[in-house]
Amino acid sequence: MEGESTDPGRPRLGVAFGGGTARGLAHIGALKVLEAEAAAPDALAGTSYGAIIAALYALGTPALELERLVREQNTGEIWLQGLDFGLHRGSLIHGRRLARWLDRKFFFGATFADLQIPLVVACTDLATGRLAVIDTGPISLAVQASCALPGIFAPVRSNGRVLIDGGFVQTVPFRALSLLGPDLMIGLHAGLDVDNSRLVRGVRHVNASRLGRRFQHLAARFQPVGPFGQMVRGFAVSLRSYSRPLRAPKGHLLVREDPPAQWWDFHKSPQAIHAGERAMRRALEHSPRFFDRLRGVEVT
Repeated sequence: MEGESTDPGRPRLGVAFGGGTARGLAHIGALKVLEAEAAAPDALAGTSYGAIIAALYALGTPALELERLVREQNTGEIWLQGLDFGLHRGSLIHGRRLARWLDRKFFFGATFADLQIPLVVACTDLATGRLAVIDTGPISLAVQASCALPGIFAPVRSNGRVLIDGGFVQTVPFRALSLLGPDLMIGLHAGLDVDNSRLVRGVRHVNASRLGRRFQHLAARFQPVGPFGQMVRGFAVSLRSYSRPLRAPKGHLLVREDPPAQWWDFHKSPQAIHAGERAMRRALEHSPRFFDRLRGVEVT
């Protein structure tokens, strides 16, 4: 499935939305700037919280309407969706209640067949640790799978696969987006600064240690069957993910948004959205050749 450009005179633009939970609200600000520059995306990929924003946008919700929705959202209502027992699935939270709430309040039972812009949702196959994409079926199920964090939200079974957060394969889902065939790609990153974070450096050190290698070797023996097996495989996949660098493919663009909010700060949506706007404006200023290509201007 490939999207045609909204403007036949310019290359097709794909946007990849990384996660970040409340920090991912910055993606809305980035979309506002792209729309203002007549560069609305023609194809989308999302993972974790970014899958929620991408899905809403793909269903035809413009950036300003997205901003209104999140500004008016009751934060307490969001946290109530966490009251969903999941220990029998090897996690604190099942995730089914969150998916049903999103479907009822925002997606209205939509499936991928209802999308106005092509979308793929990036997940991780827990059995292989490799990328798994969802591009058919209910939007809510795809989002639930892409938000499944080992030990926090339970994995999701879909078409014979056990799926978790796609950010463990690639923090910003460029590879998933490339399946839709865009000419140019912009990745939006609102999560950890993986190149400078002390936490990430610490995890990388553990991964490279004898203990870390031993754990990965033992975890590989477990199949993602039952709560314990899923939890062990999930932690192994998540630890490995921190050893991967965060880069845009050659010729494409990564926009780091860095909102002044923590992952739980849903009440800071105005600040997060503004950070996304600032980041995209900086990208316009610092990457003029990329945006000239996007506008169809011949670059010499």
